[in-house]
Formats: sequence, C-alpha cells, structure tokens
Amino acid sequence: MGIADFVEKRSKKAPPIIANSKIPAYCIKKIGARHLLLGGGGGASKTGVSNEIETYLLTSEDANPELGLKAECVDKFNTSTFATMNMDVISASVHEQDAKYVIAAGHDEYCDLYTTAGYKLSNDENSKLSFELKHVKRIKTDEHPNSSYQKCVRFDRNSKGRFFATGGADGHIRIWDALAAIKAEEGNAHPVQVIQAHKSDVDDIDFSYDSMTIISVGADGFAYIWSTQTGEKLLDLQFPIEIARGFKMRAVRCTSLGASSKNSVFVAAYNSISRASKDLASYVALWAFNAERKVARPVVVRLVAKGETISSLAVSDCGNFTAIGTMSGGVAVLDTHECRRIFYAPETHGIFVTGLEFLDRAASNICDDKSLAPVVPGPSSGYLATVVSLSADQSIQMHRVPFSKSRPLSEMVLLISIVSLIIAYISSFFV
Repeated sequence: MGIADFVEKRSKKAPPIIANSKIPAYCIKKIGARHLLLGGGGGASKTGVSNEIETYLLTSEDANPELGLKAECVDKFNTSTFATMNMDVISASVHEQDAKYVIAAGHDEYCDLYTTAGYKLSNDENSKLSFELKHVKRIKTDEHPNSSYQKCVRFDRNSKGRFFATGGADGHIRIWDALAAIKAEEGNAHPVQVIQAHKSDVDDIDFSYDSMTIISVGADGFAYIWSTQTGEKLLDLQFPIEIARGFKMRAVRCTSLGASSKNSVFVAAYNSISRASKDLASYVALWAFNAERKVARPVVVRLVAKGETISSLAVSDCGNFTAIGTMSGGVAVLDTHECRRIFYAPETHGIFVTGLEFLDRAASNICDDKSLAPVVPGPSSGYLATVVSLSADQSIQMHRVPFSKSRPLSEMVLLISIVSLIIAYISSFFV
C-alpha cells in the first residue's frame, strides 16, 4: 500500500452503521415512528441462511455517540422457504397507540399478508417494545407460465390497508381488496382490477396520492399511467428531451406535492442501458400529471450521477426530499423541488443499495386530546432529513442531512422565488 492509499484509507469516514442483519436483506420499511421492518433471507436453497421478516427498534441506549441512535433487532418472523424480496407497510388505524398495521410481502409468485394486533414485549431479558405480527393470507399474484414471480407491491395510501397493487413477471398489474382476499377460501382470491401493463416484467409501481391513478415501470424501461378505476391506459410516459436515447426508467415514486392543485407529482429515476463504464449515468426527473387532460410534463430533469447507476429510490412523506441508492453502494439525498443533491455518501455500502426509507422528524402523538399533546421528537428530530439505507452487505446505515447554515437574505429570496415558480408551474401549466 502506497502512502497516498494509506492516507485515503485513514481519512475515509466510517460508514454510519446502526445495525448489522444476520440475513441478506432486500427491503426496508418503517412501521410506526421508531421501528423498522427488514425482509430478506437465503430463499429456498439449503444454505443455512434463514428467511425472516425482522423488526428493529431505534433506540439511543448504548448507541454510537456520533450517531445518537442504533437499531436493535427485537423480533423475527420466519417466512419458511421464501426470502422477502419486496414489501410495503401501511397503518390501518387512526391512532398510533392502536399499533394496527398491514404488511404485504413478496415471496416468489405469492404475496403474503400480515397484520399487527398491537404491541408486545420482546422475549429477551430487556423486554423491548415490538409488534404482535400475524400471518393472515397467501395470494398468488403472478401467472407467468414458466417463471412466475412478484416483483413489486404498493398499498393505496388512502385505504388504510384495504387496497394494494402487485406487479410481476407476467406483465400484469393486479389491484386487490385485502379484506375480500383474506375472507376468500384458499386459492379463490381474485383481484378487483387486472391491467395488462407490459409485455415482460413489471419492475415498479406506485399509486398517486389521490389513488385515482397508478404508474408502472416495465423491464423494458417504458412507463405508463393507468386508471385504478377502469384499468384504462391514460398516458404513455415519454422520455424527457434532456435525456438522450440509450436510457430507461428504473423506478418511480409519487409525492404529496401538488395534491391541492389536482395534479399528480412524481419522481422518476433513469439509468443508461449500456453497462460500459464510459456510458454510465443516471438522471432524476420531477414530473407533473394532469388526469383531466391526460398530459404529463417534466418540471425538472437533472443528471445526478456520472459513472453510476441507480439501484433504489425513495421519497419522504412530506415530498420535499428524494433519496437514491447506487449500484456501487452510494447514498444521496436530493431536494425534490430542484432534484438538487444536498447529501452524498459515496460507496458507503460494500455493494449495491437494496432499500431506502426516510425517518420522521416527529412521532405521532398518542394522546387523545391533540390540543394537550406535546410534539414528540422523532428519530430525525434536529435534522433536515434522515434516511436509512440497506444493502446486500447486510449493514443498516443511517444518513442524516443537517440543516444548512444561515443564508444571506438575497439568496433566501432567490430560493423562495424559485420554489414558488416551480409550484406555480405545476399548478397552472395544464390550464
């Protein structure tokens, strides 16, 4: 090792690891304000690696002083011979103290539904808070004749866990009524809507915030917008002119931005098709879609990584922040409004990033009288944004974006003007 390599190795900041999973984990979702669900495993092969959905508690007890928090595994749910490859979680109750959640987990060609029936204490001597997880239904969600496989699952945010959508190897989107599926006899659950979306795999899907549309991304890189009510194709989403040929869409996430203007606003990630190092690049675009006119236009398109490809995408609940994970193990946080990078941790993981999840600045109040309840700080309290990243290297990392230092008044006025123009553009350009 040369002196330059030694200095670089010594100066490189240690990864912000808050836990290490004992299984290869592929998906991560928050459940409540202070818990995380991880899904993964070794699959059907007899390697000795178990298949589990793990519950982690975010706690400050014995945490690294630099990070302030650690994630402690407080429960494990065995998923038999199935590794959880995709997962979504949604609250099914109004008050967090009820601890009622619905979990949909992709297991080969099946989607397994789980519910929580309140809190419980872990079985170890420290008795940490966890959830009473119960398996309630297994549904076959893909009908590919040779290699059926569920590749993505998303809940409708407005239905409290009632409706969810799946996509898989047969190119179909299926929208399900979870309550009807649970009540159905074994093998007799049927979707309420079936959409033949793509000729091959459906790689990603997401519901709009008004639940009226769903966006799909195919393995071919094309994307479409569909009506959830009729299954009609509303739009073939074209590539922005800023992105040259040779790219394909990798993932999509709808945001809460623009909800008051009857426009659906979503973030799309694009990767270069060529895997040659000189051609590698990734873009992120902020889109606005008007369902009445069936028109979508890119608001912002930005090159976010040169020599990199995006492996995962997440958007914060407020919509203001977007996180991307890369194939080289990097994590970046963007300002959604401008698609501008505000945080970057290159190669923080040893291998590609498989999952990202934003944490909350404030926890939900558990007091019935909201006027008397104080604001309870969440895991991201004191920071602009906090995102947890997951990788096949089995490390769980927490990346915090600090508030920026005070800016000059002229710069603040300019920034407010830019954001106002973007909002006005989203609200009015369809008129």
